[in-house]
Amino acid sequence: MEDKGCLSSEQARALFDILTSHVTLTEIENLKYSKTVATFGPPLQSSRVDAASTPLLRILLQSFINDLPGFRNVSSHFWTDTIYHLATALDDANLSESYDKGSVGIRRTLSTASASIVESVARGRLGGYPKQPPTGDSNYDKTNPDDIARAWDHFLQRIIYGDLLDNMFVKAAETDKLSDHEPVVQAAHQYALTIFAALLHHNLIASPRGQSMVSLLNRLHRLTPYFLMKQTLKIGNAASMLNGMTQLLLAKMNLSTLTSWFGGQPSDSGMNLLQQIISQVLNADTSELRRRVKQIEHSQDAPNKSQMEQLRRYASQSAEEQQRIRRDSESRSVSIATAILGPDNVSPSLSEPTHKLALDYVSLQLAIRDREQLIEILCLHQPDLMTASIRELVMVYDPIIRALHKAVDLGSGVTDLQNFLDDIISLSLIDKAKPTKLPTVQDFVRLLEKHQKSSHVFIHEALKNGKELSQWYHEYASHAIEQYKQTQENYNADDGGTAAGDLTRCLNELVSKLSEDQQQQIYQQLDHHAAFLDGLSQQSKARMDRTIRASLVPGSADSEPDVEGSPGMFLLKWQYFIDRTSITPGPANGPPRTGKSDSVVDATSVDVDGEKPAVTYQGSSKAGDSSLEPPDVSTVIQLLAPGFKEELQRQVASKKGKGKL
Repeated sequence: MEDKGCLSSEQARALFDILTSHVTLTEIENLKYSKTVATFGPPLQSSRVDAASTPLLRILLQSFINDLPGFRNVSSHFWTDTIYHLATALDDANLSESYDKGSVGIRRTLSTASASIVESVARGRLGGYPKQPPTGDSNYDKTNPDDIARAWDHFLQRIIYGDLLDNMFVKAAETDKLSDHEPVVQAAHQYALTIFAALLHHNLIASPRGQSMVSLLNRLHRLTPYFLMKQTLKIGNAASMLNGMTQLLLAKMNLSTLTSWFGGQPSDSGMNLLQQIISQVLNADTSELRRRVKQIEHSQDAPNKSQMEQLRRYASQSAEEQQRIRRDSESRSVSIATAILGPDNVSPSLSEPTHKLALDYVSLQLAIRDREQLIEILCLHQPDLMTASIRELVMVYDPIIRALHKAVDLGSGVTDLQNFLDDIISLSLIDKAKPTKLPTVQDFVRLLEKHQKSSHVFIHEALKNGKELSQWYHEYASHAIEQYKQTQENYNADDGGTAAGDLTRCLNELVSKLSEDQQQQIYQQLDHHAAFLDGLSQQSKARMDRTIRASLVPGSADSEPDVEGSPGMFLLKWQYFIDRTSITPGPANGPPRTGKSDSVVDATSVDVDGEKPAVTYQGSSKAGDSSLEPPDVSTVIQLLAPGFKEELQRQVASKKGKGKL
């Protein structure tokens, strides 16, 4: 069979989506294992490893992160000593799994959110953005969703393959008015703002875990010393200002601090202000969780003391022992509480109310231990890895901070940030006592439009008054954009929008190595997945159309409260990742649930105090209707994912990149 031509454009696109999605989520999930960190390779290790455990993340790190202004100047010890040991400490802490807790945890929520964004970046980096013939369009109706979407594509074409990036830097240095930019920039800005609003709405409102995140953000916000920060940033001398901010946030007040003034040996013990804020927030959570534990222990339906002791011990058992019990729960189709107690300890007298309390008891014990471990690692660990990492970042970003201090009123910037967070929290925080109207995507669009001027002014002043600053970030932006260019030999205007770009030939070669029977199985699953992606695209477009009309066309029929969910393909993929999360059975005996089970969604919406919002989101917090259930692609993953990972490892080993700085 020929190496080329065995995949249609739609099949190549579907295969590229399946493999990048699978590899991205797998690599991010595997970061919780210390073995993955130990075989990550440079920069976490000083020497190469034979086979990088996370080649896709390595490629993105090399392409985008390592060349960031300031960040590119960190020492090798920052990675091999501080970051490596911090990551290892978090892995060794054995933080809890969503399966055991009976709900989708914050760690799972953040990891799947990261995967949905990273996989999109990865496809752009590996395959390139499809180049299309230039268009003469220059006028866009910002109240027309089709024009907004068309402008976004034209914006990307011109910024990757044209000179729009250079023009934007020049224009932003001249003016802080969006209306002075080209029409394509104005329309693309509206598209990006709508997508960002959709992300905020999905994360804070539509997600069952949203109110927990809003509550956490609110507590961190109230503890942040904005007044002291603004007063320090007003200091005219940059060196004094930087020293003052470092002392404010990172200085530790303990006996050693006092004795060191008189020649004593300084100590790394104690907590600085950042650590005190983290500790205070997590300890407040722990107090609420312990209160709920006491309620269960004093309940008349509580498990007996022997059973509660076994359930309590599970939280501190090794990762290997927990995994053994988890596998037992899955294989026997029993709940995690039943598996912990074991078949000999569960009698028919364990009633349904008692079993439910047993599940809650396990979940609470795991939540308490998670917070204790985070305090230990981030606030009490010796040596203090968190403070050391921040100090080094402050040191390498010193020239950038000085340039910003000279170019921009940083105190006003902090005020703008404080006001923005005030409004975000005020809009997002749902009353637990009484029903209230939930905010829509359109509400978040309007909030972003209210605050966008402050960011425009900040960018304008930084580029106008900080010439060196402008040069650094212009060079980096040009380098980052370069990563999305397709090579000339892979450009084909006929299928560039749907095939896998620079990876098309590689994917064809992988498929060509399979037997004819295997290829037929692959083609069938790819066709189903291609139809699924088309459905997602249509659904996202419909949601985007509705949101834009509701936000920009007053009195339109679409201005009613949002009931269809948020636009954006990555949000739909994120929800599918969440929906696939395996969760312990609810009853003592039964199959495992998933993240989209009603009982799991209900449990996920419960905050640390045991309360739920008086009203919950009734829109499509799921990715879509039943007709858009993702098809089975297990054969594709089984047969082609290993070869795809080998290709990524070859790219890492060859340091294949584009436009190195």
